[in-house]
Amino acid sequence: MNTPTAAPPRLEQFNAAYDALLDRILLRIRTSDGAEYRFWITRRFLSLLWPVLIKMADGFSARKSADPLTRSTLAELAHGAAVGQADFSSQYQDGTLFPLGEEPVLLARISLKAPGKDTQTIMLLPNQGNGINLDLDENLVHILARLLQQTATAAEWGLKLDISPGATPSDPAAVGAPRLLH
Repeated sequence: MNTPTAAPPRLEQFNAAYDALLDRILLRIRTSDGAEYRFWITRRFLSLLWPVLIKMADGFSARKSADPLTRSTLAELAHGAAVGQADFSSQYQDGTLFPLGEEPVLLARISLKAPGKDTQTIMLLPNQGNGINLDLDENLVHILARLLQQTATAAEWGLKLDISPGATPSDPAAVGAPRLLH
């Protein structure tokens, strides 16, 4: 007798908020089974994460066209469509289970798995211990990117977070106002 296998939990909500005292972004991810994962994102980590998100967006566009200019346009259109359909106004619903604990985990490492048919998997990991594997479709990549873009802007980190694939990320130390040394 075969027993049906339960479907893995789906991502249901992302939430990002800037903590000025700690100068970090708190990223919360809730899944359909009520689990909530909490992570701290530093300015440095976001400057490392951003090119990976853009690579993921480019990977989806590359499936539709080999031409770099066309891919860039397709990524921008996909971004606009995903963000336009996303619900950024609903209140975040707290999770009830905390597989990694209630205290946020400080992210330090990123890894990208080989793309699947309709998703790509990004692994967000601390320096030591457990993190999370996020299976993201094209819409979720763009929604997460927009959420992080908005939060980094609110944090006034001065990072140049462009959506277009092929846009070279700036050196985080060189972004923003010129640095004055005394």
